Amino acid sequence: MKAKYRVILVFSLIILSVFSYKISSAKVNSDIKLPQPSQNYQLQKDIVYKTFPDKTPLKLDIYQPKNLTREKTPVVVFIHGGAWTIGDKRVVLQNYREYVLDELIKNQYTVVSIDFTPIDSKNHLENTLQDCRDVLKWIKDHAENYHFDTDNIGVWGGSSGAHIAMLTAYTQENKKSDTETDFPALQYVVNFYGPSDLNELFKTDANPILLKAFKMYYPKTYKTRHQKIMQLTGFDINSQKADAIKKCEEYSPVRHITQQTVPTLIFHGTGDSVVDVSQSQLLAEVLEKNKVYYQYFTLDNAKHTFSNINLDEAKDVAKKTLEFIKSQTQYAR
Repeated sequence: MKAKYRVILVFSLIILSVFSYKISSAKVNSDIKLPQPSQNYQLQKDIVYKTFPDKTPLKLDIYQPKNLTREKTPVVVFIHGGAWTIGDKRVVLQNYREYVLDELIKNQYTVVSIDFTPIDSKNHLENTLQDCRDVLKWIKDHAENYHFDTDNIGVWGGSSGAHIAMLTAYTQENKKSDTETDFPALQYVVNFYGPSDLNELFKTDANPILLKAFKMYYPKTYKTRHQKIMQLTGFDINSQKADAIKKCEEYSPVRHITQQTVPTLIFHGTGDSVVDVSQSQLLAEVLEKNKVYYQYFTLDNAKHTFSNINLDEAKDVAKKTLEFIKSQTQYAR
């Protein structure tokens, strides 16, 4: 019996060491330096789109072509990553993202990069999702001032930002903004290495023996996992396990896919140690099963945030992203 327990423990530790690396490695990946593409855009910074009762503002940046050739421009809303807690709207100007931005600007798209409420012990994911719905309402209300084409809006995100983007797009039919006014429909979503199934990502139903070993040998990572689930859902995975799992299910994009789901573009690196590529494989399978149009590209050995891709790869990602978005835009040229 002891030998059997020992085998289980060793096996558990192997699994957990990998899981531990997935959580902690997010801190060490840094973006490589790529040459800057042309910056042929006009930028309007720090526009307030929402103010809370305590006067705290949420802001966005608007990137538009310097020479508009249309009366109305299609809009791409960018949602940054950062484990739902860190980062800001300026991330769109880093690494391969700037190449995507450049391609969109050259093709007469407007990119709206947003800040949102980060999750913490009091603010859970629903608050963040509400911010995204309110951004869409703001875009609708200010369309004339900024030449927005509200019939052609899509959403793009990376990592946790992609997770937020997918949830916003996949649940849009039944949601409204804080003002209870319908917001413009999203036509597509672009997902860069975002999680699609939170219960699988966090192993919420892990074997108790495995979790004990995890807590014993990786106490800091165990605490991080516990804290992240609590911040996202508002429930304690230990004392409120059923509620936490149910909420993670609700916050998993794959659980909201139907035949009416918007077209989806997926990119993921096979070397991603933070959000495993299996998350995108699962997403593609569920989209396929529901006959939803999608495109799925993997980048060999690319790490999370594509921090190790080269210039040619960055340009190819930008090209494929533009092609997909143009295919979903009524007035693309």
